[in-house]
Amino acid sequence: MKSGLTPAFRMLKLTYGTYLKRRYHMKGEGIEKVIPYKGPAIVFGNHTHTLDPFFISALYPYTIRWVAGSYLFKMKGVSFLLRHLVRAIPKIQGRSDLETIRSISAALKKGDIVGLFPEGTRSWDGEMMDITAATAKLVRIFKVPVIFVHIEGGFLNKPRWSDTERKGPVSIKVTEVLTPERIASMSLSEITKVVEDNLTFSTDKWEEQARISYPSDKGAERIERLFYMCPSCHAISTMESSGNTVRCTKCSYSADLDEYGRIHTTRGEFTKLSEWHEWEKGELSKLIDEKDGELFSDHCILFQTPGKKKLEDVSTSFSVSATRNELTFVFPSAVNIRGNVTDKLVIPVSSIESLVINAKQTIEFYSDGKQYRFRVDENRSPLKYQELWLLVRERSIE
Repeated sequence: MKSGLTPAFRMLKLTYGTYLKRRYHMKGEGIEKVIPYKGPAIVFGNHTHTLDPFFISALYPYTIRWVAGSYLFKMKGVSFLLRHLVRAIPKIQGRSDLETIRSISAALKKGDIVGLFPEGTRSWDGEMMDITAATAKLVRIFKVPVIFVHIEGGFLNKPRWSDTERKGPVSIKVTEVLTPERIASMSLSEITKVVEDNLTFSTDKWEEQARISYPSDKGAERIERLFYMCPSCHAISTMESSGNTVRCTKCSYSADLDEYGRIHTTRGEFTKLSEWHEWEKGELSKLIDEKDGELFSDHCILFQTPGKKKLEDVSTSFSVSATRNELTFVFPSAVNIRGNVTDKLVIPVSSIESLVINAKQTIEFYSDGKQYRFRVDENRSPLKYQELWLLVRERSIE
């Protein structure tokens, strides 16, 4: 069966798709390139906004079955739409999932079009995250047309760290179509280069050329989820935002965010979100090497573990602290965690197999095969926990 517009998708395009195109002033470029490829095919896109799959599907001429985070399938209503209307394919974020690859393969054999975001998660600073070598291997294994798509303006419309949308357009641009014939004639390294060249997207570089404004009177609010370290005093978890300004509560260092996504700092050392972010990652890396004790800590508002049928709340008020070796959760009173009654849970960082940030800034990790979820206060950064884990893991691999 070729992937034309199914009745369900036709309905979605006429209703929700039309709404999205009007609300976000959406435009498409290069869409005509995909007309010959009704399926099977793969669509690759950069991941910047929660609505990315819907943005692309609103303008794409055929039905796309998107690979979606498995946690979404646990949400009532959303799960029904994903399974029965969208026919999405579940993927466990941050973990190798052979079952997902089998599902993709089965969908392609049926003639479906499958959509993926090779980054695996949305960008925090508008810059493309690492594209793994496995992406090129998938291209070679499946041997179907591969369509590369750029989502332009999605990040500036609503950055991952923000709870507020800005006013500004979103565009979908088809950058390349890689045919099976071309794939068969290319080496793996050549496929990797084509994937990187046509999928890599920089919001900073795009905005320098586009110069499109995304105004908001709350443009910087919650940016401390991204900026977890002060450039002046190097304190962690002391940044606080309001309106279009973020400042350090410890030393009064401040920065403003303009309608083009540029920052204007007290000392002028950064102009781009990615510059500040890269700097703080470097400083966190130094701390891991130099400091034996606590690196940072936060008050938390949710701790969950899997129950018999769904995730169960263990606590809604507790603290977490991090060293380079451990995450320590301290509860105000004894709680039941997997049959063990305790007021403290210590997780060795080395035991964590995967750590991702899901909806509502929730951190989900697996330690010794067991799943845990926790959420810090809304004005604190979940990102620093993920970057701590990634940096520690890199050291263990070296």
